[in-house]
Parts: sequence; structure tokens; C-alpha cells
Amino acid sequence: MSSNHGEIVFLILGMVKLAHCDNCFDVTTIVQRDKYMEHQVFRKFRSPSLYICASECLMSSGCLSFGFDEKTRTCLLNDKDSVNGNVVDRTGYLFSDILHWPKSVAGPCSTLTCPGTNRCQVDRLHRATCVPEFRGCGQPPEVTDASKKYEGHHQGGVTTYVCKQDFTACHDKVTSICQSSGQWENLMTGLCSQNVWHSPVLGGVYPLPCGSSNKFRATVIGTPTPAASQHRWNIWLWKDNDVLLLSEFRFHFDTYINTTIMNSRFQDTWKTPVRTPSLPMTVGQETEVRITLHSGIYRLQIDGKNMLNFTEQDAGAEPVSISVEGHVSLRMIEILLY
Repeated sequence: MSSNHGEIVFLILGMVKLAHCDNCFDVTTIVQRDKYMEHQVFRKFRSPSLYICASECLMSSGCLSFGFDEKTRTCLLNDKDSVNGNVVDRTGYLFSDILHWPKSVAGPCSTLTCPGTNRCQVDRLHRATCVPEFRGCGQPPEVTDASKKYEGHHQGGVTTYVCKQDFTACHDKVTSICQSSGQWENLMTGLCSQNVWHSPVLGGVYPLPCGSSNKFRATVIGTPTPAASQHRWNIWLWKDNDVLLLSEFRFHFDTYINTTIMNSRFQDTWKTPVRTPSLPMTVGQETEVRITLHSGIYRLQIDGKNMLNFTEQDAGAEPVSISVEGHVSLRMIEILLY
């Protein structure tokens, strides 16, 4: 590269140096090796060298720093500098704030100042002009009960949403892409729904995640507690006022002792129960109960032991919530969808 001042540029892999007769500087002193700025990339493109990447940043009115992937020769223009952005360790990347670079690196664009929404562009005759600049989509939107992972907000940039602990994704699509319109691709509402409750309260109503379902597994972990007289505890699966399934564990209730029962109730009328004279639970000892609904069959397990199968009484009806009552101290309710 040459100018009236006789600029000479030396590009050497690993030790890149730029000499200028008026303002000599060592590139290695302004470039951070194995560093990367998170989340601020508004433009991403292939670049043959670090020098060209710096030049493109200088020609952009919105670029405050840049990154360079040495392996893929990719330039990343950022809209924040190291003071306002988060610079982290990342092997194989170079990072630099653009304010440390002389404007002369931008060639014909070094003397042209473009408005805030434009960048300088050099045509085939080496004439510098201002053209509109795509500034990306801005920071991706927040999603309730989810964290987000993304490189930047450049066109084609992808944001992946990850539901927080104790929440599950309700849709297969958990990504959003930055569009050429400057908008992030719309996500479906209600992306994450709670599916685990710690120390749930007796009588509390806990909705099935993502709405009603005909394929799920509900796990209830609790410790049966002593009772003064009649002793039992129940797990209810509800749809409005109907009980699609009642799983009842009777230590001593009426004439039943150590009995497991499953039943349902529609319009205040109980159906025919299914029962077994077995209850593998001990008062004061934690127990895991699992209820699975699949292909119209409810299956009950207690501490891994298969207890009862119960055919749904209202074909196709899907529970919307679960509750627990009786003589038990609850530790957790978990619902997994298939």
C-alpha cells in the first residue's frame, strides 16, 4: 500500500507489523491474541487478513472493535469496544479496539466521514462514497424462563434459547434467526413451561407443562406421615372438574388396609375402581410414585414396582393438572412429556 507519505505495510503471520512514516506502531501491541467479544457482532464476513478486517471496521461508522478468526479467516465487526463489551478467552481469535488503528488504514475512506447509519465504500476507480449499512437486528429478545446463546446480531446470526432448570421446552423450534429486515425471527409464545416443583404444597394445583397431554410421566416423591386414625394419601389428575385418574394409597381407610386403588370421576359420579391388596410403602420412609399415560393406559409404579394398569374412562381426555392430598410430606413433583 502507498500514499503521498510513503506508507509501507508489512504483513507477517503471527507477528503482524504496520509501519507509517508519521505514526509508526506495532500491531502486536494493540491486538489481543486468543480473545473474543461476546454478543456484539453486527457484521460477519470472510477476510484474507487481519489488516483488511481492520480496514473494514474503520470504514464502518458503527464499528468500535473487531475480531478475527485465524483458522477460517473470518472478520467480525462489533458495535461495542472493550470498555463496554465483554471480552472473553477464545483460542484462535484476535481482538482489537479500532480506536488504536490509524485512519490511513482505510485508504480512500480515511478522509470521508459517513453518517451514523452508513459506511464508506470504495468503487473500482478508488472513489470513496457513503452507502447504507446494515447494523444487524440488535440484541435478541428475552424469552420468559429461558437463557439465550448467540454469537451476535448480524444477518443470519442464530440465537438458541435454553429453558431454565425445572422448565421444559414446549416447541421443537428453539432458535431465532436475524433477518435482512433487521428483525429477529418470531418465536412461538410459551416456549418454556415449568415441569418440576420442589417442596410442593398439599392441595396445590400444578399444571401439566405446555398444556394438556395424552403422553406423559408424572413422578411424585414424598414421605407418608403418621395419622391419628384413618390414613391415606392421593394423587389426582384433573380436567376441569372431572377426575381423569385418582391414585389412592390406603394404609388404613374404612375396611381397606394397605391397599392401592385407581379410579376416575365424571360429573360427580365415580366409575368402577381397580384395586390391589398391596401397598409397598412405609410410614416415615420416602417413596417414589410414577404414573404414566400412553396409548390410553395409565400405569402406576411405586418405588419401581409395577402396581396397576388403568384404561382411561373418557377416551381421548387429556389431564391438564395434578394435585396431591392426604398424609404425606412432599419433596418433588416432576412431569415429563413424551
